[in-house]
Amino acid sequence: MVEGNTTALLRFACACQKVNGSVTVPTSTLPLPFEFCHCSICRHQSGLLCVSYLKLPEDAKDLKFEGPLTGYKSSDTVTRTFCNYCGANIYFRDSTKPRPDISTGILDKADGVIELRHHIFVPDTRDGGLTAWIPDIPAWKGFSSRQGEQLKISPQKQTKASKEKSSEVLQAHCQCGGVQSKITSPNEGSKSLFSARADLLLVDVTDGTLDNKDNVKWWLCANDTKYLAGTCACRSCRLTSGFDIQMWTFIPKANILQVNGEPLDFNMGSLKQYNSSEGTYREFCSTCGATVFWHNESRPKLIDVSVGLLDAAEGARAESWLEWRTERVSFEEEAQNKALIDSLHAGLRRWGSIGSPAGAKEHDQGREVGGESAPAENMKQVA
Repeated sequence: MVEGNTTALLRFACACQKVNGSVTVPTSTLPLPFEFCHCSICRHQSGLLCVSYLKLPEDAKDLKFEGPLTGYKSSDTVTRTFCNYCGANIYFRDSTKPRPDISTGILDKADGVIELRHHIFVPDTRDGGLTAWIPDIPAWKGFSSRQGEQLKISPQKQTKASKEKSSEVLQAHCQCGGVQSKITSPNEGSKSLFSARADLLLVDVTDGTLDNKDNVKWWLCANDTKYLAGTCACRSCRLTSGFDIQMWTFIPKANILQVNGEPLDFNMGSLKQYNSSEGTYREFCSTCGATVFWHNESRPKLIDVSVGLLDAAEGARAESWLEWRTERVSFEEEAQNKALIDSLHAGLRRWGSIGSPAGAKEHDQGREVGGESAPAENMKQVA
């Protein structure tokens, strides 16, 4: 960002740097507001639990985009545009509005420039989604407005019954349907591989290394009945998705199948591959731009899958299938929007403490712990 006396030049670019642009806004409008949209379309089109777009002020000037852009028309009036080389979401355009909204993750600066204001379309998640971890922001049934319905989100954790699997197969798909797969429950084959620990588990390391010399099957949880899941704030995930918070689950390749039952193929459907660093590959949908997979030559049999693609009956967090790691946000040291990631980190830890003696004590003392959302039918309208 280049700042003058009365205006600021905001720059943005994707991971591959082939798409870039800028816009000039009055400094008096900073920080500019953005919202987390939790609607089903945004989740499946991005692969994330929610998306965030910067709303430009009316007096923004000289908005420019350059590079290999692909548009996906997700409704009669809305087009979502992404880089067709690395898959980064770039902007969201509603033809009924005078200007597009820009993906927050591609900005060259966040602190003092943008500010989270609302969660919107929360009931689409069925379980509250990411509102569980950033609960102190107003949540809405639809759009945020005086005419909209504001929600009061329950901090209670889901019941045991709501975490039971309704099927032994979990469907996953992008918004356009060009990428579809199914995930099977952990089995003996899920253990027949090796992987160094992920950065998400850095808090567990006692010897200063993630090498996993003891060959721990860290991607399996809850007595080997669930897969580990977590959040990531690394620069590469931010710039390839276009958003600040990526959500991954770690699943053995043998447990990811094509819809016809054949093994996972990185050339299936509308998948397109981007080599984000040496030996590291990311796949995205070349039609709608959804982030789909991450994998590395050092652990070819364990795949990171974007959680927003999953269709679990209980809700977006898919807690009957996944166990969320709450002690750390992966690569949180690389966060660009530090205030946002600090809030996420704190919210994850609070949410993770629900049910523990310390968490129960804090809740009894009247402090909201975790802020986990109840199922949609338990979300109350604020009077």
